[in-house]
Amino acid sequence: MRRAQSLMLMAALIAAAAGARAQDGAPGTPRGELFGGYSYFRAGDAGTGLNGGDFSIAENVNRWFGGALDLSSHHGSFAGSGVNVTTIAYGPVFSYRRDPRFTPFFHVLLGAVRGSSGYLGISLPDTEFAITGGGGVDVKLGKHLAVRVIQADYISSHFLSKTQNNFRLSAGLVFRFGFRR
Repeated sequence: MRRAQSLMLMAALIAAAAGARAQDGAPGTPRGELFGGYSYFRAGDAGTGLNGGDFSIAENVNRWFGGALDLSSHHGSFAGSGVNVTTIAYGPVFSYRRDPRFTPFFHVLLGAVRGSSGYLGISLPDTEFAITGGGGVDVKLGKHLAVRVIQADYISSHFLSKTQNNFRLSAGLVFRFGFRR
């Protein structure tokens, strides 16, 4: 009787370990993802809209957790002068991969925002700390390709001793590579 209980316990532990391994390394979970696409940046409380691009590279540690490096650049005009804003940030990404066709995700990124002269009234180019929080949804087109239908981010910056509440919307293609077996 004691031997049967030990065998059942061992079988349950092996099954749990195998299930966890299958979940973290299930086929269809890419090790990395490269995103690139169009992006719209609403700059600060001034409501200035800038157009540009958003690019990121992400490493998936397992099926639900990873890290991403995000870079975006936006151009337009503010108060009659041409301006640009560049962001760079890194942080954790949390993905929900229950349905292989859709991958919703959420991220919190820390980094910097660089505004050119004229951006929000600054006289010289300046770089400030930024916190980015947001997420989006990827829709699978094939094993190595998905479309990021939307990514919406709130980006907090602090120019001219004031906090700016910036918003960014992005959409584009996601290239997936290095799938786990």
